[in-house]
Amino acid sequence: MQRKRVTLDEVARMAGVSRATVSLVVRKSPLVADHTREKVEQVMAELDYVRDIGAARLRNNSSRTVGVIVPNLVNSFFTEFLAGVERVMGEDDRVVLLANSQDDPRRQDDILQRFRGHGVDGVILCPAAGTPPDLPARMRRWGLPMVQSLREIDRGATDYAGADYIEGVRLAVQHLVRLGRRRIAFLSVGARTSAREERLAGFARALAETGAEDAGIVEADLTWEGAARSAAEVLALQSRPEAVLCFNDVLAAGLMLGLRRAGLEPGRDLGVVGLDDLPLAELTYPPLTSVAMDPAGIGVAAARLLARRLADPDAPPERAILAPRLVIRESSGPKAG
Repeated sequence: MQRKRVTLDEVARMAGVSRATVSLVVRKSPLVADHTREKVEQVMAELDYVRDIGAARLRNNSSRTVGVIVPNLVNSFFTEFLAGVERVMGEDDRVVLLANSQDDPRRQDDILQRFRGHGVDGVILCPAAGTPPDLPARMRRWGLPMVQSLREIDRGATDYAGADYIEGVRLAVQHLVRLGRRRIAFLSVGARTSAREERLAGFARALAETGAEDAGIVEADLTWEGAARSAAEVLALQSRPEAVLCFNDVLAAGLMLGLRRAGLEPGRDLGVVGLDDLPLAELTYPPLTSVAMDPAGIGVAAARLLARRLADPDAPPERAILAPRLVIRESSGPKAG
């Protein structure tokens, strides 16, 4: 048997305050005195009060939900990114619905249609590879606010939150050159996205600035085993690299496994640097030198942009670009010999 929902009036009566005061506490209004808030919250806990989101939706014409679409869940970067989004949206009393597009634009479209059906107030999207450039215009016609993050199509068409990939790659290449490792290869994912383009542009620029040699570009599947298998291709490059800069930490960790299988020691025989600085960077062997991109901070920035967009639908698009930071560990190591 379904239990009857506790009402605001019941909470107000037991707490000895007005219904309006209880409503302010539920909505986390700063207008309520601390001692009154604590008393009302205690009563709500005792009565197991749950806010009626359906009723709030009818009153405010808002579902109090937002959708977040990421291209994969292999990379824990997106877990930290989501944590940042939820931190901001929780403060705004919104629920986050997470979906994985599997980097498939058709699946992404299906998810967007389901989000529309659920009446989400807005979407934070990391576009799948191959997303048509007219998607932002389509979403405007739907009346569905969108913030792009980490990847971007139709640059400038929407709000965007991301990291400075070009600067991050520059920091990594400069570090390797300072160690005397001048023949540098790049291990990339195969998906053609703005994130890949920016990293490769940063790689070309950093090589030109430092005078380092481009040892070649190798592509790998974004899986642990795919990255491990790429070690054979890296070692077969015509210009044998002294270091490898990797698209992200997942590829870097897998590459180091592949190098050890080939009898080489990462950090001694071949320098390896990742991009992201995820928690796994300290757990690899050897610990991974990486460029911190602050996924949680990017999630916070994306959520704030969406909250701003929901409050002011006609505001001009804004960009939030976070600065990277080099974290040096043993995997980049000194040049052998």
